[in-house]
Amino acid sequence: MESDLTQLKGRNMEALLKDVPSNLVIRNPDSNILQLYELNTPFMIILETCHEQKDFISMYQITHECCYSSHFPFTGSRSLLKRPLHQHSCFEIMYVLSGSVTNHVENQTFTYGPGQCCVMNKNIKHCEDFAGDFQVVFFMFQDVFLEQLMTEYGEEALTADSLSEVNPIYQLYLDSRNKNRQFDKVYLDYLPVIPVENVLDRLNPLFNFLVTELQKTDPGSFFFLKGTFARFLQLLHTPSLYCMARVQSDSSSQEYIFSKVTHIMEASHGRSTREYLEKQLHYNGEYLNRIVKKYTGKTILEFGQGIYLQEAKRLLLDTDMSISEIIAELGFSNRSHFYRVFQKAFGETPLDYRRRHEA
Repeated sequence: MESDLTQLKGRNMEALLKDVPSNLVIRNPDSNILQLYELNTPFMIILETCHEQKDFISMYQITHECCYSSHFPFTGSRSLLKRPLHQHSCFEIMYVLSGSVTNHVENQTFTYGPGQCCVMNKNIKHCEDFAGDFQVVFFMFQDVFLEQLMTEYGEEALTADSLSEVNPIYQLYLDSRNKNRQFDKVYLDYLPVIPVENVLDRLNPLFNFLVTELQKTDPGSFFFLKGTFARFLQLLHTPSLYCMARVQSDSSSQEYIFSKVTHIMEASHGRSTREYLEKQLHYNGEYLNRIVKKYTGKTILEFGQGIYLQEAKRLLLDTDMSISEIIAELGFSNRSHFYRVFQKAFGETPLDYRRRHEA
């Protein structure tokens, strides 16, 4: 399977889909566009490509039973451009492959860039804008199918000491089955903590493999699909690739943005710059700085410094890593700068700090 994924790495999903015979071509997007989002099969993949400047929109709707395609001019897509907020009777994952997508989630509006991902429960009303140039893939799972994909996480949940140890997507599913939580409006945001190109290098081959396997009717093909979906969910839950924020849709916009900043900062041990946050979150750096100052009383630089100093203390006390290894782990290239910051904060060198607490 790994060799198959390597071969597919050079091709994108849309190129692969052009080889798939289409059961239906919808030429009039104004008929009833929301029918595209009904789920009557265990899963569905929807690939949307928008080229506003080229006056072109394409949509592929793929299940293990059939493939539907729609291609139409951007200027003639009134129902797409004026769609109301909608929700599904299934779980939906939105993953941005390229460009940027504006997504309206309940009463808030956010922009998602390449490699970013949003997992929505069945209560979230949402709608993405068809504007600009982007390519985005949606994965939609019925309850039973999602539970099958996450069987191993269910086994882990039985032995977990706290909710924080349960896979968040599986917890989202469990909440939907809980009569006290089933109407919560919750979604999960995933942001890459490494360069986007590296994340896409890991995930695009999986997506392409799904499309290729969907063309087959070989015995065992459905099991390959389930395994690949499960691998995708596992990669989202990999801290070295993604940080995750669980969001209540009734939280304020600034509170939501601050939670994103915090998750990115913690995942990078406080070493994310204002410029990096600006690029990741698509907000002006000074605006992000004001939000951080509102919630912490610190600038982004000071907030990050507090995070990496606390992590440095933890590594000094709880591990046998050398000072040089700790400095490298925290992303410092300048040893003198780290020593200077640490001594200013705690009044002693890292080595003296370790020795004093070992005594």
